[in-house]
Amino acid sequence: MIISGQSAGASSVSLLQASPLAKGLFRGVVAMSGGAWGNDGKSTSHEDAQKTGLRVQEALKAKSLDDLRQIPADRILALQEEFQVGARGGSIRIGGANIDSYFLPKSPAQLFAEHRQNDVPAIVGFTHDESSNDLRAAKNIEEYKAAAKKLYGDAADEFLKLYPASTDAEAREMGRTAAREGLVERGARNWAMQQCASGKSPVYLFLYSRVHPYIPGVKIADQDPATIGAYHTSDVPYWFGTQDALNIIRPTRNWTAYDRDLSAKMTAALIAFANTGDPKSAAVAWPQWTNRNEQLVEFGDRIDVLPMNTARLEFMKIHGGGQTTPRGTRDY
Repeated sequence: MIISGQSAGASSVSLLQASPLAKGLFRGVVAMSGGAWGNDGKSTSHEDAQKTGLRVQEALKAKSLDDLRQIPADRILALQEEFQVGARGGSIRIGGANIDSYFLPKSPAQLFAEHRQNDVPAIVGFTHDESSNDLRAAKNIEEYKAAAKKLYGDAADEFLKLYPASTDAEAREMGRTAAREGLVERGARNWAMQQCASGKSPVYLFLYSRVHPYIPGVKIADQDPATIGAYHTSDVPYWFGTQDALNIIRPTRNWTAYDRDLSAKMTAALIAFANTGDPKSAAVAWPQWTNRNEQLVEFGDRIDVLPMNTARLEFMKIHGGGQTTPRGTRDY
């Protein structure tokens, strides 16, 4: 059996791989757009988690655990400094896994370093147009340079050499690229590096960049189909062959023969991985990621094997991704 998850589900997958308690329960993991390694494999200590819990209890004026269990979820969300889809509420920051001395006796980084993780093959990846920060929000070259200075301070000049832009259009494109590489791509690479350093099992990376073919003129809540790109979760219907589910209630996508074929090839790669621990197939020549050969497969308007930009990713590894808002967008 293999386990898979997307976004928060990918984080759960990463924690299950790290937890000694889950040893022997699965023989492979698939993580889409998430995982503990976006936070460098760190976790909240038991003591800090308890302090946060007490702050929540005090803010909600709950006298007992039973009182807390009766409180509607929207009141708890309203307390949080940030939560999904970029919404912001109170001043209490809640998130990440807690070291509970049972499921997580130590942080994922420590468990990998001690070779206590589940040493199983992994597929880890992300989509082209997820992740958000001030760089992604920059509309012109001036805002782009100001965001770089705000996020990276004295290292801003180094950042701008790695992510150069001389026009407003280049600034917008580089801002999106830097946001992605600073969080989801950095996290996937960190995971791959730990997999290679602490275990014997292979790891395979992917980038999903195919933009859904929307029905012309369709309107979807507060998102613009013309600019949303390959958004957070947009790869899921391709992996699992569930494209038609997006048209059940209201037709929004005009799936083409290519989209059907791409989905079939991605699903076949998952099946191959489940059967053998290797996602390579006749249609997808998927190389193993190694420290000496940092490559991933791009599933987009065509299927390609691409090198990762190690110089930029090393910068992000050292300086962090500068994330100021959640990486997700609304899922449609």
